[in-house]
Amino acid sequence: MFDLFGELDFAGHPLLGAACALHASSSQEDTALWTIHLPARTVSVMTSHRGDSYTAVLDQGQPVFLAPVPIEKTAAFAAALNLHLEDLSATLPMEVVSTGLRYLIVPLDRGLERARIVTPDFEALLASVGAQFVYVLDVVAMEGRHWNNDGQMEDVATGSGAGTVAAYLARHGRIPLGQETILSQGRFTGRPSRIRIRADGTAASIHRVLVGGDVAFVGQGTLATLPREEVV
Repeated sequence: MFDLFGELDFAGHPLLGAACALHASSSQEDTALWTIHLPARTVSVMTSHRGDSYTAVLDQGQPVFLAPVPIEKTAAFAAALNLHLEDLSATLPMEVVSTGLRYLIVPLDRGLERARIVTPDFEALLASVGAQFVYVLDVVAMEGRHWNNDGQMEDVATGSGAGTVAAYLARHGRIPLGQETILSQGRFTGRPSRIRIRADGTAASIHRVLVGGDVAFVGQGTLATLPREEVV
């Protein structure tokens, strides 16, 4: 799996689509479980088929919580994201969480419509707290935004980020453990999405995160010749 800049160790929505494509091409059962090996880890995806529709749920495994962002850095991140300090959540910290990719969760009480990356060295700022990407989250509306680190492209649904949001919110008591919650994303691109998230375990020990949603097939293709491994 790749973004515009290189290969990713993990990505959520491409895995959901890949699993449903496998289901459509090889299984007549209503449900199927797929194990997919990635460069950094192995994950499982449960797919369901009803009529012409498919759904998929990805088990992202156990999240890793890294240190909260030091208070002296919060102003720098707010400015880099075109936000005011007053927009930030009054009760929740900025924190780096990973289920395969390290996301800085920036919780807001307001101002999501103004959020965007406005500094050219944002990737370096993220690296200073051990993060690879940012996910800006309105904790009141349960809505998020995510961009490439240059700020030029906004994602409509970020499965890897949604998994870290599920873990973060469950740890801080903002969503119930073991129950599905809907996370919205993509409204500001004109392509709103609804992502199903769930965290299992206890607030002190979350042992897995589930992310899923409906999958639609919008195109297909065939390989005229299968790739062959080159012998050097």
